[in-house]
Parts: sequence; C-alpha cells; structure tokens
Amino acid sequence: MAKVAAGARPEKIDETIVSVERAFDIIGMLADSVDGFPLAEIARRLDLNKAIVSKLLNTLESQMLVWRDERAQRYYLTYRISNLGLRHLQTSRLLDQCSAALRQLAEETGELVRLAIVEPGGQRIVWVQSFAGSKRSLRIDPNYTLEIGLHTHATGKAWLSTLPFADALKLLMHQGIEASTAYSKTSISDIRAELEEVARRGFALSYEENELGVGAVAAPILASTLGGAPECVGVVSLAAPTNRMSRADLESCGSFVMATTRRLGETWPLEARARSGAFPRMVE
Repeated sequence: MAKVAAGARPEKIDETIVSVERAFDIIGMLADSVDGFPLAEIARRLDLNKAIVSKLLNTLESQMLVWRDERAQRYYLTYRISNLGLRHLQTSRLLDQCSAALRQLAEETGELVRLAIVEPGGQRIVWVQSFAGSKRSLRIDPNYTLEIGLHTHATGKAWLSTLPFADALKLLMHQGIEASTAYSKTSISDIRAELEEVARRGFALSYEENELGVGAVAAPILASTLGGAPECVGVVSLAAPTNRMSRADLESCGSFVMATTRRLGETWPLEARARSGAFPRMVE
C-alpha cells in the first residue's frame, strides 16, 4: 500500500467550492504566521494569480476574519476564528467541565497536561486546552500549531487504539507515516502491535518519537453514547522533558492519566457526544 504524504488533502468530493477551500487555505496559512504575509507571498504559496487572491482576501477582510496592515501591506488573522471556536466549545460546556480535572493532574505531576478532542466525523483529533504544572521551572511550551502525529504522538496512538485497525490504518495512510525522529515507528506491523498493546493497558507512550527530548503518556476519554456503547471522544496527555522523566517515570504516570480520563468520561457533556462522529471502541 502506498504512503500518502503528510498533510495531504483527502480525496476531493465533486460538490466542493474551490474558492471556499482556498479561503481556508489562507486562514490556515495566516494562523501559523507571526509576521503575517503580503499579497504576493500568499499568491505564491497558493500558486494563484494575485487578482484571485486579492478577491479572497477582500472577502475575508469584509467578514472580519483577516485584517491588513496598510503601512506594511501585510495580512494577519483576526481573533474572530478563535472566538468562534471558543463559542462552540462553550456551548458544549467542554472546557468548563474539563478544567478542574486537567488542572489537578498538572499540579499533582508538575508537568504539561493537554486535552485533545475528536472532531465531528471522527476523522481528526485536535488539542483544545492545556495546563502547565507550577512545580517545575523547566516546562514544555504547548504549541497548538503542531498537527498531532497519529503514530508519533502519544495522543494519536491513544486515539487510534480505540478504533478498528482498518479505520486506524486509513487515518494513518492519509496523514503519512514518515519518521519524525530516529525513534519513530514507521512499520505498519510495528504500529499495529503497539496499538494493540495500548488498547490492552489503557494508555499510550511516546518517548522522543515525535520530538527529541520530549516524552509523553496519553489515555483516551471513553464516554457512553445515547445508544449505550462507549466511544472515544478525546484524549488527555501528559508531557515532560526526557531529562526529567525517564520512560519508566512516564509509564508510572499512566494510571494518573487514566484516572483523569475516567473522571472526564463520566461527566462528558451529552450534547458533545451526540455531535461526535467518532468510531466505536475496538473490542477484540
């Protein structure tokens, strides 16, 4: 089976509007930029002529999604996108209900704790909240621009372990299974064996597989649906520098992370479960 390059798009559906896709390409591009981009650079990156890009930017500007620095002639993303995301999360009470449990885990361990949720449709998982423990002076900086590596991040492994392997493999092949470090697993058989082990013990471990000097442990949040069957609605992870936590140290934190996810699963907002399109948990 051929690999799909990381970051590749899913197969196009006939009923798509290209201009909408391009507008979101611009939004994603600006979201990752500190200094913004001039019109010419955006056009170059999208491989489009300036007239088309100018119309797209004017439309986004009229909707207050981007703003233009008249002096520097550069475009920046506004906070409206962030506000829309926060409004969506607030309507489901996710952040309110999760904050106490996540903050407690961060304070007890002194490390970075993050919450990722499975997006509606069950095709992607994204980080939405983080807490850094105050007991340590050396911390990992949470970076929400990073895509969650499904085979390299503990969060990705924890989620995939709840899926039938055929579904997990489709997601892996779409994202790509290239190595991020010398410790990344890229063999499908090795990845499958690890996911089966994660499913058995209830938490996943990543030790310098996504980034050198960083290790993490993660566990899935399982919540009952209206039909009664549990599904993975999110993942909680705990990350630490490897010079402070060994692999064994991180493994010992697995039970604490699992206790947090059980607590969250029991109180996960019902409306958030109803909107979730996550696959059911793998039972073999």
